[in-house]
Amino acid sequence: MRRFSGFALLYHIIFAVLLLLLQGCARPVLQTLPASEDEIQFVASAFTSYKILQDECACCLDAEADAALSVSGWFSNHTGKLSGYLQAMEPGYIKFVALNPLGQPFLILLTNGKNFKSVNVLEGKAYLGSVNSETFKKIVPPGFDPGFSYYWLTGRLVPGDVEILKVRRDRKQNGYWLQIRYEQSGTESMILFNPEESVVLRQIVMSASGDYLVDLVYGEYQARHMKEKGVGDRATEITGSTDSREELCKIPTKLSVSSSVGAEKKIDLELFSIIPDAEFSPDDFGLEIPDNIELLIVN
Repeated sequence: MRRFSGFALLYHIIFAVLLLLLQGCARPVLQTLPASEDEIQFVASAFTSYKILQDECACCLDAEADAALSVSGWFSNHTGKLSGYLQAMEPGYIKFVALNPLGQPFLILLTNGKNFKSVNVLEGKAYLGSVNSETFKKIVPPGFDPGFSYYWLTGRLVPGDVEILKVRRDRKQNGYWLQIRYEQSGTESMILFNPEESVVLRQIVMSASGDYLVDLVYGEYQARHMKEKGVGDRATEITGSTDSREELCKIPTKLSVSSSVGAEKKIDLELFSIIPDAEFSPDDFGLEIPDNIELLIVN
């Protein structure tokens, strides 16, 4: 079995998971059943409340993380795993630091949604580029805005108005499938939504032309805080529920991203020891490159 080198592994895992840099996926077969009019109204109302309330959830994420990648269909199978910590802030700030067994950083990736920077300590090289570069555009699905990568990572929807086109019941009774359209971009997604728990279980992202780009599956949500204490009253007013503020904002601790273009790709991300009150500023996502590290500009 062939294994990835350090930078190649970081490039594939982190870009694919955090920035959705997978080139496309085979059209998933969705097992659905018709929903009644009462169900459709209930789900649509719950989804609308969820969309409003998610804007009040905490802005940041700070957790330990394991990322694993498997790719088949090439000349040989490729596998790899990185462990470290992940920090993120809305709308598109991401920092991932991979640690060796001694707890020392050896691979680092940062992005602010406009530019990205990757540092390979072992090779003594740093890579810098714009998300608007031709290189970046070739591997980003059409219609995806890297400035909103935080939301894909945390199981939330990209900010903005959405239109619900269809609602169908999931055959396995895991929730309801909603076909939604983002009004600003005109792109569509298929969302598996659990109205009782108010969480997204799965999201299939489509391009403006209707092609399936990437399939994200979220699991094992845990409670987290809202931005301000006062918004709990607003949440109760909207939902009619007296649930705690922590229960109204949840984050998935597991994320699986899959794609299939020539080779089947699957990336699994698992979060541990999530800090509930994490707060960051843009300065926390900067990094000065030491003089002994070679800087390479990616076009």
